[in-house]
Amino acid sequence: MRLLAFVIVWLAPVLAFPRLGLHEGYTRLVFDLEARTQYQLAQSPDTLTLRFSGIGAGAADVDVSSPQVASYQVVVVGNGATVFVRLKPNVEVKTVVLDDGNRRRLVVDVLTAAPKPSPPAQARPLPPKPRPQPKVVVLDPGHGGLDPGAVGFVVEKEVTLDLALRLRQLLQKEGIEVILTRSSDTHLSPDKATDLGLRAEMANSKRNLFVSIHVNSAPNAVQGIETYYFGSTLDQSLLAQVIRENGGGELGQRLTREAQSVGERLVRDLIAQSNLKFSRQLAHYVQGALLQATGAADRGVRQAPFYVIRNARIPAILVEVGFANHPVEGRRLQTSEYRQTLALAMARAILRFLNNGE
Repeated sequence: MRLLAFVIVWLAPVLAFPRLGLHEGYTRLVFDLEARTQYQLAQSPDTLTLRFSGIGAGAADVDVSSPQVASYQVVVVGNGATVFVRLKPNVEVKTVVLDDGNRRRLVVDVLTAAPKPSPPAQARPLPPKPRPQPKVVVLDPGHGGLDPGAVGFVVEKEVTLDLALRLRQLLQKEGIEVILTRSSDTHLSPDKATDLGLRAEMANSKRNLFVSIHVNSAPNAVQGIETYYFGSTLDQSLLAQVIRENGGGELGQRLTREAQSVGERLVRDLIAQSNLKFSRQLAHYVQGALLQATGAADRGVRQAPFYVIRNARIPAILVEVGFANHPVEGRRLQTSEYRQTLALAMARAILRFLNNGE
């Protein structure tokens, strides 16, 4: 019995790091610390980052969905761990370290912020506060100019531009700032590698998310919608599709190899790993909304080394809204009504993501 108790005591920190408690008005995360453990905290408007050294912990990726916390992710590196806690809006964070002589605990309480009291009737009006910066979304209508993309019952570059313009209008009505990589039938450069690189540069940390819009094609009668976030793949048929989207031929093969090498480096980048988690979440939101709105075949959410999203420092996805050469789906993509349905679904998914799942 003593041996069993010993095992339980030493496994508990690995099995539950942090321990989670949901309470009225707040969410509590308790981190059991070892004697040698050191930690640092940093907070941005939507993420609390805790970096621990000298701790045994297990990797975790947990959706909390409490009123205060959306999710948390534990990334283990060496003898330490980094915990990313994604916060809901209008919360405040309080921390305290408890030490009873036998163990130390870091207690993190994420509380719903109390509404600020109204100023007294006689008080002077406060100067207006600066307006919060609008959230910024980058939309990338695939191909354009010299590059038509997939050609079938529709031309890819025409459909992607039309969808991006519709989506921009819908998001702007909700107060979202939208940047288009192109707003007409143009390319950013006649050189495909440069063109893709210029698009990719727009997925920088000054924006909130990046969505590249494409239309698929296949040698056989295939249909359906699929959404990608960055990563490697061993699927040869998928790799062939990636090479086509990355420019085709020897160029597409070279850019795909470059993107794959980036994927290998990202495994060692904690911030990039956290960003991939949010990219995956955005991809699932968009895929789910599109399927619900259209009833199209579900080809899934997958990872692939698309060059245009390889270096994104923000959540970034590539969505294939259908097959240009399918006799049914290709004709649906010809119609204004169906394109508006696609744009509305993507807008709902993007707004849900920007509002932390609300």
